[in-house]
Amino acid sequence: MDYYDFGLCQGLSEAGMDVVLHTCDETASPKDAGFSCRFDYRNIYGKAPVWGRGLCYLKGTVKSILSALHEKRLVCHFHLFHVGILQLLDVLLARLAGRKVVITVHDVESFVLKSSSVKLSYWVYRRAHGLIVHNIYSKEALLQYADLNPDVVDVIPHGHYLHAITSLPEKSLSRSSLGLLAGSKVILFFGQIKEVKGLDLLLDAMPAVLANVPEAILLVAGRPWKCEFSRYQQQIDRLGIEANCVTHIRFIPDNEVANYYAAADIVVLPYRCIYQSGVLLMAMSYQKPVLVSDLPGMLDIVQDGVTGFVFKKNDKDSLAEKLSTVLVEDGTRHCVSENGYEYVVNHHDWNAIGHQTAALYKILLGR
Repeated sequence: MDYYDFGLCQGLSEAGMDVVLHTCDETASPKDAGFSCRFDYRNIYGKAPVWGRGLCYLKGTVKSILSALHEKRLVCHFHLFHVGILQLLDVLLARLAGRKVVITVHDVESFVLKSSSVKLSYWVYRRAHGLIVHNIYSKEALLQYADLNPDVVDVIPHGHYLHAITSLPEKSLSRSSLGLLAGSKVILFFGQIKEVKGLDLLLDAMPAVLANVPEAILLVAGRPWKCEFSRYQQQIDRLGIEANCVTHIRFIPDNEVANYYAAADIVVLPYRCIYQSGVLLMAMSYQKPVLVSDLPGMLDIVQDGVTGFVFKKNDKDSLAEKLSTVLVEDGTRHCVSENGYEYVVNHHDWNAIGHQTAALYKILLGR
C-alpha cells in the first residue's frame, strides 16, 4: 500500500498535519517526504509461523502507540481490509491510550471467507471516533452491514497515483522486455489475483475476442492471493489460448510497474465484487483506457465511453463484445484515456484528500 500511504501522508502534511507512517519493513523509504516513516511492523510477512508473525504485528502496534503517547500525537488512523483479532487489538490499545481512532474501511466485508468476524467488525467499527470510506456505495454498504450512525461515516475519495509516476518507457521497448510482439493488442490484467477479480471470466471471453482480434494478447501480471494459479493455467490450456496469454505470476515490484502499463493497450478489471479499486486509479493515472464491470464502486469513477468502458458483470459475452470493439478503435481508446486521466487529476488529488482528512481530525479533536 506504499503508493496509497505515501500519497495520503503527503496530502496530510500539505494540510499542516504532523504525520508519522508506521509500516512494515518491506516498505521502501519515501523520497523527499513531508512526513516521517517508521518501520515498526517488522517480520510480519514471510515464512515464519502465523503466531510468530502475529506477535511481531502486535509488537509493532504497541511500539507505534507508545510513540504516539510520547510525542503527543492525538489521532491513530488505521486502514482495514478485514477485521480480526489483531485489528481489534489495534483499536482497543489506541482507545486505552486515549487517542482518537479513525478507520478507513477499504473493504466493508472481507473477500476472504472466514477472515472477518461480524461481531468483531461491529465492535471495532462502533468504537472508532470516525470512519472513512471511498464512495457513497461503500458508505451505504457499511451502514447496512454494521448499523452505524451515518454521521460517523465520511466519504473521502481514494487518491490517484500521479505522485508515483515518472515517465513511461517506450511501448516498443517495454513490449520487447516483456516478450510481447510489437504489433499485438495487449490486454493487461494487473495486481493481486483474487477469485472476486474475475480473471476466469476474462479467460472465458478470450476465444471470442481472438476470433475478432487475432493479434490480441492477454498479459496477466500479479501474485495469487488465497488461491492457486494452477486453476487458471488449466483453464488457459483447456480453452486453447496459451499462445495468446503471457503470464508473469509474481509480485511486481514498484520499479517494474511502469513497464507493464507502457506495454498495454487497455487494462481490464472484470471484477465480480469491489468497493474501490487502486488498480483502476493506477491505470487511469498512467493514461490507460480501462474496461470495468458495471459495479457501483466502478461506476462511481467510470462513465462508459467517456472516462472508460463498461460491460455487464459476470457476462463473458458482454465482456468479449466490448473488448473486441474497443481493441480495434484506437482513436476512441486514446480519447477515453485522456478523459480518464483528466478525471483523476481533478477528482482524486491527494492534497485535496489530505485537507478533507485533516478536517475530520480537527472535528474529532474539537478544533
